[in-house]
Amino acid sequence: MRDRLIRWLGALAAMTALTVALLAGAVTAAADPGSEPSAGNDKPAAAGQQDSPTSTSDEGVQHHPRPAGGGETRGAASGHDGEQAPEAENSGTAKKKARAARRSVVRSVGKVQRDTASREDHPDDRPTPQKPAAAAAAVVQKPAAVATVPTSTAAVTESAADTVLAQAAAPRRATPLDTVGSAVLSVVMGLIQFFAGPPVLPADAHVTVRTSTLRIPVAGGRTVTADWYFPDTDEPPARLIYLQHGFGAVGSMYSHTAAALAQRTHSVVVAPTITSNFLASDGAWLAGTPMQQAVADLFAGNRDALTASASAAAGHDVVLPTRFALVGHSAGGSLVMGAAAEMTENGAIADLTGIVLLDSVDMNGTVPHALSILTGANYRPVMDISSERYVWNMFGAVGDELEDARPGQFNGVMLTGGRHIDGLYGGNPVIQAAEYLIAGVSAPENVAAVQTVATGWINDLFAGTREGYYPAPRETIDIPTANGTATAVGLPFTSTTHIRATPWDQVSDVILTWIARVAHYESDSGSVVALKD
Repeated sequence: MRDRLIRWLGALAAMTALTVALLAGAVTAAADPGSEPSAGNDKPAAAGQQDSPTSTSDEGVQHHPRPAGGGETRGAASGHDGEQAPEAENSGTAKKKARAARRSVVRSVGKVQRDTASREDHPDDRPTPQKPAAAAAAVVQKPAAVATVPTSTAAVTESAADTVLAQAAAPRRATPLDTVGSAVLSVVMGLIQFFAGPPVLPADAHVTVRTSTLRIPVAGGRTVTADWYFPDTDEPPARLIYLQHGFGAVGSMYSHTAAALAQRTHSVVVAPTITSNFLASDGAWLAGTPMQQAVADLFAGNRDALTASASAAAGHDVVLPTRFALVGHSAGGSLVMGAAAEMTENGAIADLTGIVLLDSVDMNGTVPHALSILTGANYRPVMDISSERYVWNMFGAVGDELEDARPGQFNGVMLTGGRHIDGLYGGNPVIQAAEYLIAGVSAPENVAAVQTVATGWINDLFAGTREGYYPAPRETIDIPTANGTATAVGLPFTSTTHIRATPWDQVSDVILTWIARVAHYESDSGSVVALKD
């Protein structure tokens, strides 16, 4: 009883510290006149975590014999965490910078176009000091560098495009207040990971979970915690799922969701923990574009880092399945979307079956940018299980973005009475209670429905079938679960009404808006950033 009380108090202290740190970030931005807000009014969603500076040593995988070549599996462990030689790293630097520059320009011009279209729809929304007239200018000519960006208006004036390019070359520099805030956030994320504890499986799970470390090729290399889930079957799994947590969360908080994905789709599931330190000046955090590129690079080539992590978890050499799906909750959905777009550059897109979003949010214009890239030969299904429109899913912005980019296609469902953390479900009751306190209480049937719908879609992505739940646009369907019957409605949303899940939703809105505006999305040491408001 005493240990449980201590854990309860600790979890409460960690969540309180997070709130204080977030408010401190807002104060930092407000107090720093030299810090221009970053692109967009995007707000992160619930959940993030601290990178651990340890070496690679992991736990848990199903092992299969090493294939002679090719096939449905790839990459036996090759030593440590697959760190590249300095020459290889240097040879890739120019390509990475070029990719970052292209991405930034595309996002920047796309944002100008979206702002212009929005003002055409709402003519009373005139440019203000926070929204310069240059950003609202109509476009008459697109630069060749961004010719692939779909336009919702005529195009951007040449002068507006020049402004985009100029500002894209000037990332926001870290200030002393950023440095202090970043240090505080690192401590808070560490506390959250500590009190979240290791992954806890459901009592009836036929899954093995082991925790290891994973070396991510970002900012000189970062070693993070990774939870590996393996179905307890005689037949080796032939599928791989990458599950990314949301802002302020850690991988172990999703243990029940991850176990369901592994067991019901017969897949190896990896759930890494990536920091939510939005004041990190290198942009190497959950919503930073350098992290999107790094996650994409984990799946390129022989996947040495992933293989080393899985092998360390298993305690023996492991060969991972070749084909994979990406799953992301909240800001983690934004990360996997950005990573998928980057995979079109490194060749990993060939093995990607599709993307399942768990009430995703859009950070820094990542989702529409990715959707503009995932077309033609690079097209991949993207489906979202959305909550109702409220602050923690940025009022359903991703559902709207999917409909704008892919009208007439199946883009996902909204759960009636859904809450942002329906997919954020694990075995730590203290942490779960804290999540409900912050973002609203999930209905048990909706928690179960997320697992049912997601696993159905993932099975279809791998098998090329269509046996899951695919309601027609705005069609209402019932989803029977062991916890009761959930109700889902096919996207697009049937209403623009915003709901309130907690008495402090308005405070959360203020905090999340500030985070999105002060965050470092790119490195401040030579990388590029998107156009600022």
